[in-house]
Amino acid sequence: MEKFEYVQKNLEALGDRDPLEVLAETPDLLTELFPQLDMRRGCELTHWTAGEIYCHLADLEIGYGFRLRQALAGTEEAQAFDHDRWGIRYRNYESYSARLALEAFCALRRWNLELLRNLEPQDWNRVAYHPQRGPETISFIVKMLAGHDLRHLKELEYIASYVEAG
Repeated sequence: MEKFEYVQKNLEALGDRDPLEVLAETPDLLTELFPQLDMRRGCELTHWTAGEIYCHLADLEIGYGFRLRQALAGTEEAQAFDHDRWGIRYRNYESYSARLALEAFCALRRWNLELLRNLEPQDWNRVAYHPQRGPETISFIVKMLAGHDLRHLKELEYIASYVEAG
């Protein structure tokens, strides 16, 4: 997927919603969905299975949390990461625990929210320079992450509807 298309899809998914509210709600929604899912099942909305999505979300929480901290530290260039290449490690679902990924995600999200809730107003305009996309403010990064959450929640809800339908 073209990098800027990825940005646009995340921002469209967020729309006018408050990104901090979305970020705060996601762990509970993921936890609620978990028992409804067959972790080996995917759908036409994504190339990943439900279990791989949980692993991906945990990884991205690490990546975005690091990027936020780079922006706060005044790092010249934020470290990019290729989520698809990271995801290759999860193709063998049997060797990874979606439950552990969910637990890691929830803990990391709480920690990242603690950071965000304690920012000063001027901190939201601090910039991390993404190697492919250029300058991104903390405010923008948070919107991207919230939209990303919503896109994957939609995929998981869709997969759950397949499981429910039998």
